[in-house]
Amino acid sequence: MPCERFVVPQERSMRIVACLQRSVLVITLLAISNGCSPAARNNMGAGDNTAASGSGSGIALQAKLMLFGGEGHRTYLGCLSCSEYVVDSVFNEYGDHGSRYSNTSVWNHYSEFGSQYSNYGACNPYANDPPVIVDSEGKFYGRLTLNAYHPQIGAGARYNDWLVNKVCER
Repeated sequence: MPCERFVVPQERSMRIVACLQRSVLVITLLAISNGCSPAARNNMGAGDNTAASGSGSGIALQAKLMLFGGEGHRTYLGCLSCSEYVVDSVFNEYGDHGSRYSNTSVWNHYSEFGSQYSNYGACNPYANDPPVIVDSEGKFYGRLTLNAYHPQIGAGARYNDWLVNKVCER
């Protein structure tokens, strides 16, 4: 019987719950099949960026979070909320933005974006202009930096452990 039809008032709440559970399952399957990373599915770094959420379901969909760095933040550094299988993901070690050898990767400790000495480096704990985190609408979420005192760190603080233990490790 379709979700919209209800016969007995007592059964109504049970059917509504069943419909909500199916909806949550569909949303979860869509998120997985569209290449969302485990971090995105766990809502890591989403801040206020909840496109849809089920009441009490704990599931939230988030927009694509991207990194930009360098002078005027004109250099694209990859997708922060994408799966490692997505070409432009910072988690794709074979892509330009997840490689330890690419000039446009925070993983490259010799590039200006992964250096511990560059003013644009995510691994520089004193950087004044580290990469910015924005979504496809241009909404600013913060900075990807080890500089915990940066006044614009915002959602970037949620990535500190990842930076320390994975990206910036020496």
